[in-house]
Amino acid sequence: MDIKRYRPALILVCLVSILFPCVSSSEVETGLNDPEFFCKIGASLFERGENEQAISYFDKSLELNPNFAEVYFRRGQAFSKKKEFHRAISDYTKAIELHPKYLDAYNHRGFLYSQTGQYDRAFSDYNNALEIDPKCIAAYMNRGMIYSIRQQHDQAMDDYNKVVDIDPRFAEAFYNRGAVYKKRGRYDRALSDYSRAVEINPNYFMAYNNRGVIYGMQGEYDKAISDFNKAIALNQKYVDAYANRGFIYGKKKMSVKAFSDFNKALEIDPKDTVAYINRGNAYCEKKQYGKALSDFNKVIEINPKNGIGYFYRGVAYYLMDQYQKSSMDMKRAQRLGFQIPLNFLKLIEESTEGEPDLKS
Repeated sequence: MDIKRYRPALILVCLVSILFPCVSSSEVETGLNDPEFFCKIGASLFERGENEQAISYFDKSLELNPNFAEVYFRRGQAFSKKKEFHRAISDYTKAIELHPKYLDAYNHRGFLYSQTGQYDRAFSDYNNALEIDPKCIAAYMNRGMIYSIRQQHDQAMDDYNKVVDIDPRFAEAFYNRGAVYKKRGRYDRALSDYSRAVEINPNYFMAYNNRGVIYGMQGEYDKAISDFNKAIALNQKYVDAYANRGFIYGKKKMSVKAFSDFNKALEIDPKDTVAYINRGNAYCEKKQYGKALSDFNKVIEINPKNGIGYFYRGVAYYLMDQYQKSSMDMKRAQRLGFQIPLNFLKLIEESTEGEPDLKS
């Protein structure tokens, strides 16, 4: 007997006995020519996070049945988990070709289109999903996020309102709608939505953080700190909450606690630009301009195509009476699309009158 010849089948029997303890070896032998059998194994492996192995069983299923739409969809999910978005999109597309009303395939493909910046295609997929199921919450939520990205706030609001109508206890809809209200300056309504989100889901740490930001903007610093504390208690690795709490501590002149929070945020994520900006501004307030410049330089290094780092470094240079350097940074920030307050530009212009220009 050639033992090697039977090794794959023996391995399969062992694997199935782990994944499906009630399945007998004879049932495994029967399933060797059944695409559904291999689909189920792949699906179980995917649920366990074993994506590479799952893909191999989906491949086997498709060898037996090349027109199995569900397997293309499931293999697409596994490719997506592996960040192989092009291959995932290809599989979702094949699933839709085989099953034109495959709701989940439209939603998943739309999400990947959105993740890769292909918003028009994502938008089309969500519209198709809603034609199939006019009460599809995922499609409304994801389409609403695209509207928000495009600054189409009225349309985003309509989609989130629709979700709330369908499911009044869908916390994420209140969270997203709160973000739209915040962008539109309707802070009381934003607070109401974030409060509703944490009422529905008391573990919604991002909603506590965002509500804390609104409280901070309204000068209610103690309420803001309380919300950031709750967010951190729920997720001790939540960088935004540390950076935001540090900012509020700075407003309350509690500099030791402020720097502690900024440092903690950067310990968790050394590329968090908000923490660098907040810490840099705190250094400016203490007139430690060298340290401030170091932080703003780091912001520019992390994201050189965003003008915010140049703007804050320009402010630091201005405070150091280095007006030409400040002017040069402001011009760089403007070229990158950063909106600078006109009164500050006027101050720099007045300060640089009569001074020789620096090369930018």
